[in-house]
Amino acid sequence: MKLRLINAANRDGEADGRSITPAPPPRLGQEGRPVSFRRYLAAAEGGTHDELVHRFGGDYAAALVAGDPEVDMELVGRGIGETDTVFLSSTGEVMYAAPEIVEIVTGPDGVERERRTPVDVAGNVDLPEAPIRMGRKFRIADAVRQFLFTRTVQIRHTSGLEYDWLHGIAKELAGEGVMVLLAGGPKGRDPLVFQTNGTPWRGFLEGRVADEGRYQLLLHLSKMKLERPSGEPA
Repeated sequence: MKLRLINAANRDGEADGRSITPAPPPRLGQEGRPVSFRRYLAAAEGGTHDELVHRFGGDYAAALVAGDPEVDMELVGRGIGETDTVFLSSTGEVMYAAPEIVEIVTGPDGVERERRTPVDVAGNVDLPEAPIRMGRKFRIADAVRQFLFTRTVQIRHTSGLEYDWLHGIAKELAGEGVMVLLAGGPKGRDPLVFQTNGTPWRGFLEGRVADEGRYQLLLHLSKMKLERPSGEPA
């Protein structure tokens, strides 16, 4: 992905962003015998709660013990391969066309305020007229205690000029021992959105430098702030 950044000296430029792939987790199973996961049918249509209530009434526990009416011996336990998505109405009827999506806006009290047609939200990380701006700085030790980071993007140069510019940003951040909050939009106050209708993120840029001119610029992404529950002692 491409990102357009502007630094504290109002110098902007385009950089390349690559998601950092975490190390693969340990594989389940024994050596030479990996575990495979399969799906099996657990219940058929005749074994649903509504169907059982219709057949036996609200209290059908005795019927389950006596005869297992919820189990269809011809279907339950069969392996499931590829599946298709099927939309159902509120009454359980199959819908043969995708439903119209309606955005429901609720207030802090959970009461519905408005219904409207969803509006596409465009990405804002590569806009020449509104580059990503740097804002408040956080000590690294404070940032990792205040925000939950769930994704990291490494920002890299693609030319010698970009190297000087990005290396300077990394050196400044590493020297101060801070992360800087990044924001998009015309006023530099909006969360980062990487693609149309994508997840809005808070972005925190961390810089690391090493010998021989090596550096890393890591954009840590968060969508959750960690707060102490009310009433809990500090």
